[in-house]
Amino acid sequence: MTKKVTKYKNEVNTIPMREWTVEEMNFFFAILTQLKDEGRRQLTLSKRELAELANYSIEHNQRYETTIRNLGEKVSKLTYWEKTSNSYTIMPLFTFFKATWNDDLTELEVKVSVNEEFEYILNQWELGQWTAFELREFTEINSTYSKTIFRLLKQWRTKGKREFHIDEFRNLLSIPNSYKNSHINERIIKNAKEDLAPYFDNLKVKIVKSNTRGTPVTGYLFTWKPEKTGKWFDFDEENDSQEPIEPVPMIDWMKDFK
Repeated sequence: MTKKVTKYKNEVNTIPMREWTVEEMNFFFAILTQLKDEGRRQLTLSKRELAELANYSIEHNQRYETTIRNLGEKVSKLTYWEKTSNSYTIMPLFTFFKATWNDDLTELEVKVSVNEEFEYILNQWELGQWTAFELREFTEINSTYSKTIFRLLKQWRTKGKREFHIDEFRNLLSIPNSYKNSHINERIIKNAKEDLAPYFDNLKVKIVKSNTRGTPVTGYLFTWKPEKTGKWFDFDEENDSQEPIEPVPMIDWMKDFK
């Protein structure tokens, strides 16, 4: 059965994806969506199934193959790192990713499976907190920054409010250090308000500033009309996530990814 609701543990929202293209993000979350509730079973998607899920127009077979190849390379580097006072854990998110195609690229197939040690991120919904949204909405957004903000706000969709400290915001969106606050306002915040307006009722963004000398920007406050449970959601609203992601150094998904 084709799934249309993307759902995963909040840890996925800490994956830095600035180096990913819009198409790669769409394919990645389309695959995550179909892996949901599949346990350890290997997932197989045809070229057309994957394209439909990712809202991808198949016009050039060569570009499609290149996008999938690049996606595989990025997926191979997704590693979960966790350090506590008494342990140190490293594990890949995916254990298998294989794409095959015929000579003229008219047919293509992707096989993928998640690490059994980390399957709870897509299967065990009684544990922790999670993010959920309609896959089609995500794939309609054409900015990588706006797509990331979309996911972060959907984590708080029933609350209608999420404030980010400036350092947290830069970390979660992998914003280059060369970007000044004025660049963030013009190139990210302004575009996000326009891109996300169709998906968040009465979306507003307030630039939070300090009362100290120079009134420096200290963060961004996003508000919108809280969402209610709809029939399209296939999960229990009582377990909805309301906890923020903390940009702590103990979790680094892509430590060696450049």
